[in-house]
Amino acid sequence: MSGAQIVGLIFAVFVVIGACFLAFLLVQVTELLLTLKGTLTTLTTAALPLIEEAEQAANTGNAGMVKVAAISENIEALTDNVSAVTTIAGAVAGGPLVKAASFSLGVRRIITSRRQPDLAKQVKLELAAERRAQRQSVKSGSAGAGDKG
Repeated sequence: MSGAQIVGLIFAVFVVIGACFLAFLLVQVTELLLTLKGTLTTLTTAALPLIEEAEQAANTGNAGMVKVAAISENIEALTDNVSAVTTIAGAVAGGPLVKAASFSLGVRRIITSRRQPDLAKQVKLELAAERRAQRQSVKSGSAGAGDKG
């Protein structure tokens, strides 16, 4: 055998070993992909009911939110209506009621002022009389002290 044939034989052996190695790698990758496919199938089977329950819960929550939104809108409309009625009632009844209250207050003051003497005037007169009495006692006390000394 010549050197070229030996090199060719060694090259052929390496090619066969490489082909066997690639075949082994392909078998391992195939097994990995089959295992991955089984895992994904199991995961999908387990996850689909959970996803459906979550979707149903979200739909139920959305339906509840729609009801709450409708109730909120009704309450807002009711509040606006009550505010309008209050404003109208205040405008209609407020003016005459204020006038009637003012009139009755004035009448009551006139009646009480005629029944009782003016209390403020009476208090002022009493205070003035007390001051005069104090001044007189101070004057008479200082004049008596000057006579002794």
